[in-house]
Amino acid sequence: MYTMLPDSLTQAMVIDRNTMTFSHIREACFPKPTTAEAHAFHDAVTYANLHRERILALLMIGVSVILMAVDFLVMDGSIGSMNLTIAAIFARALLTVFLLAFLIAGRRPTTDISCRHRAWDAAFIGVSLSWVSLFTGALLAIRPGIEPYLITVFAIAAFLVQGTRRSALTFGLGLTLFILSAVESQPDHRLLLSPLVNGCIATLLAFVMSQAAYVMRLRSFRNNACIFEQKRELMESNERLQRLSFVDPLTNIANRRFLEASLSREWKLQARSGLPLSVIMIDIDWFKSFNDTYGHLAGDDCLRRVAAALEATARRPTDLVARFGGEEFCVLLPMTERKGVLSTAKRMMRAITGLNIPHKGSALGMVTVSMGIAGCLPDYFSGFDDLLHSADTALYNAKISGKNRIAWFCPLLMVKNQNEAGNALPVSMPLSMDIFSEPEFEIFPEASP
Repeated sequence: MYTMLPDSLTQAMVIDRNTMTFSHIREACFPKPTTAEAHAFHDAVTYANLHRERILALLMIGVSVILMAVDFLVMDGSIGSMNLTIAAIFARALLTVFLLAFLIAGRRPTTDISCRHRAWDAAFIGVSLSWVSLFTGALLAIRPGIEPYLITVFAIAAFLVQGTRRSALTFGLGLTLFILSAVESQPDHRLLLSPLVNGCIATLLAFVMSQAAYVMRLRSFRNNACIFEQKRELMESNERLQRLSFVDPLTNIANRRFLEASLSREWKLQARSGLPLSVIMIDIDWFKSFNDTYGHLAGDDCLRRVAAALEATARRPTDLVARFGGEEFCVLLPMTERKGVLSTAKRMMRAITGLNIPHKGSALGMVTVSMGIAGCLPDYFSGFDDLLHSADTALYNAKISGKNRIAWFCPLLMVKNQNEAGNALPVSMPLSMDIFSEPEFEIFPEASP
């Protein structure tokens, strides 16, 4: 069983289908750039046109000079012939002057397209076609061919891009001037039929060619814009993914992957410069008890607050605070000796204590941290793994010695004081466990019980 649609709805569907068909045809044959892309598209078209117009202007100047020389050489003594020759030379001279002015004033822009460039673009097409139209019409008085007009309209259609309205106006003006000049120059109208018909057909074909070139240029512009936008989105996505791959999602600071990449880079830099490289390993005291007492959401919030406090305390752009894993953090301090590392560690201790995060499971009643420090002078024959292991060993000693304290485990080459003999300690000793002194401890007094 079929349901009949109301007449009004049927008519609306027919009108909508016709409207869609007409709009599709208009967009396919006479497209226009959107408001968003109009400025950039017109600038691109003007820039390309100016480049091609300069080449055409040079060719036209060369041809005009040659023809003026030929006219002058073949000029005979009759008054009529001399008048025609002088008129032709004068007309070509005027065109040459305009083309020279165009070459001087219509130089291709090095920055943005201005109204002056657009005006010279339109002037070159309009003046050149108008001159050729008048000149070709005048030639019909002595010969029947319209080759200059045909060459000009097809050259403009093939090499220069114009919008629909501008193209119609340009070719319409050229055809009108050609017809008026031909009618004025050739009194026998029977001889004008063939040139005028050929001129009209050529102008129509040139308009179609020009419109096809405009459509292809607009589609190419849109395709390039789409490709550029896709590339930009892809680059932004890659940057976001890269940032995400280097950022800890919970604490929003650098993750272990980024820490190791930075350590590798800084190790090579300091090995070349001969400057020290230090790290601080940080662990939140009794964090498992904190999670058991307050829950994992509170534990996550504690990690975020501690990470923010540590990152805010790192003052230099080269200092890096990263989450090492779980409740452990690592601070990378390039070009920092033992005194500077201890100063930074104490400052971070105070920042954590200043958070005043309650912790019933801690002997101190608040969240505290333990720190292990290690430093060395990097060389090309070892890696940063030993440095991390040394800091982790110092952190372990700080934990088993009562927590809430700083322990350092530094090689002799980091100690800048004199040895017992009064001689400076060597600076070329490799980093290895057998040259470490015994671990030293410093209880953080402000947070001690």
